[in-house]
Amino acid sequence: MSSLHKAHIKKLIYGGYGLSQLKDKTLMVEYALPGEEVEVDIIQEKRDYAIGRAIKVLEASQDRRDAPCPYYGTCGGCQLQHMDYKAQIKAKEEILLETLERIGKLQIDKLEKSLYGEEFGYRIKAQFKVAQERIGFYERRSHKLVEIEECLLLYPSINQLIPSLREFVKRLRNLQEIEVIYSPTEDEFLLKAISTEEIPKEKLRKVAETSLPKKVVGVGLYKESKLYHIGRDFVFVKIGPYLYRLSMDSFIQVNYKLWEKFIEFAVPKSYYDKVLELHCGIGFFTLPLAKRSSFVNAYDSNGRAIRDAEYNAKINSIDNVSFMQEKSSIALRKHAGDIFDLIFLDPPRSGLSEGEAQFILKNKPKSIVYVSCEPTTLARDLKVLIKGSYKLSTLCMVDNFPNTYHIEAIAHLEVV
Repeated sequence: MSSLHKAHIKKLIYGGYGLSQLKDKTLMVEYALPGEEVEVDIIQEKRDYAIGRAIKVLEASQDRRDAPCPYYGTCGGCQLQHMDYKAQIKAKEEILLETLERIGKLQIDKLEKSLYGEEFGYRIKAQFKVAQERIGFYERRSHKLVEIEECLLLYPSINQLIPSLREFVKRLRNLQEIEVIYSPTEDEFLLKAISTEEIPKEKLRKVAETSLPKKVVGVGLYKESKLYHIGRDFVFVKIGPYLYRLSMDSFIQVNYKLWEKFIEFAVPKSYYDKVLELHCGIGFFTLPLAKRSSFVNAYDSNGRAIRDAEYNAKINSIDNVSFMQEKSSIALRKHAGDIFDLIFLDPPRSGLSEGEAQFILKNKPKSIVYVSCEPTTLARDLKVLIKGSYKLSTLCMVDNFPNTYHIEAIAHLEVV
């Protein structure tokens, strides 16, 4: 079978692929848009599907544009730069609704107005790959490095740091990756240097002091786990009225331009007596939740994040919250039989673990908020919750990662 085929693209699907047909197989095409006729090079073939790449556009969609980034199509970080940004929003809304219908069997009449901001310059975190003293990102489905001068998705200050990172890498062998965390409100950086070998602390300190700007306030060395750090291992960020400490090993939403909008839509306007929050992180949602509750029990399995959260509650003079390090499944079992007005969920891509949805249904809170970063697991979990006597009151698509295929959502549920 020839590897080149003409294909008509029916629609965009999760993963950023254009959907087509190749004889009796589903064909998923990279860099193609709905309605287009394209010439496709087949790059992977399985028993019931194939993956291809559009190498020539025979009939272009009106939503097609020239990708603004010179590395697009080589670097694997973005999948949708060839699509007008407003069209990306519409396509992601349609994918979210289709996924909920196909997997969750949920017919949703309409979404709330989607949350989105600017399509570039939004990321305050970057994971640069390192190979032979070069830094960049991997090609799609490859560990081949694409060296870059800048990434359009990154906050400009991170791009300005790249020449210093290049010097840092040249003077330290065996680095595999450098993770950069930036505070846009304090103009400070943290670096996580991932190495195949341990580097003496004084050597790392000397290299950091002579190759990195003073705005880099801390550098951590990691092998399988963290070995040590020099300088500070945290920065502060201000979000609305709240100040948050963010450590190297804690998590925060990377799209800083949506921070306040995200909180505004996710945190209910009603007042609650008791709230249970799972996967609370550094207290990103917890602090505003506490302002609208009598008491919040908040859990996360990341001990460093919990220490940050406790500190954040203290510096913001919030004392009606308890933070504990615990897996979400154990936290739910611990509170079996307790009465909560609201359970607030912000799980990883895997969604609720086996049995967690059933524990939530037994608890029967009046309201549930589910912040999702994976439409397929959201659909699966909503199916269970809605069958268990809940109704979906509002659903909002959140474009936290413009120009990529990723889709986030916020679902508000009420007991029937």
